[in-house]
Amino acid sequence: MSKVIGVALAGPGCVLAAATAIALAMAAFDESPMWPHRSVNLAEAAGARDESELVRLIEEGVDPNARYPVRPGLIAGHTMQLTPLEAAVASDDPAMVTRLLAKGVAMDAALWAYLRCIAPGERVRSVLDAHRPDDAALTCDGVVAPWNEDDLL
Repeated sequence: MSKVIGVALAGPGCVLAAATAIALAMAAFDESPMWPHRSVNLAEAAGARDESELVRLIEEGVDPNARYPVRPGLIAGHTMQLTPLEAAVASDDPAMVTRLLAKGVAMDAALWAYLRCIAPGERVRSVLDAHRPDDAALTCDGVVAPWNEDDLL
């Protein structure tokens, strides 16, 4: 009976020691069993409101005007190709939109109208209105946000 009690008492400690040894071995090869590191692209950083990563990527020379894949769950339930500015608008993050514009994102009249139409809330719309090109006209007929494209089906 005392052997059973000894095994019952020692078992959890042995399991914990084995799990710790496995975790340390994985960490030696840059793999984490508990919190895996997933790198993000510029659009994902904008959509996730990760301003420091966004600034770091732009300063490394990543193009802030290009389209990048955004994985499901960050903005919508499906994969999309978005620009960082579209992702910031989707997240309704006026600070991120302002930061992108300050970092040199190009915005012409057509892009301004498109972004203004797909903006989900007033917070970003007011930032876009402050950067409205002189020749911009607002017509939203037929404009659907990429994260709402399922509504057309």
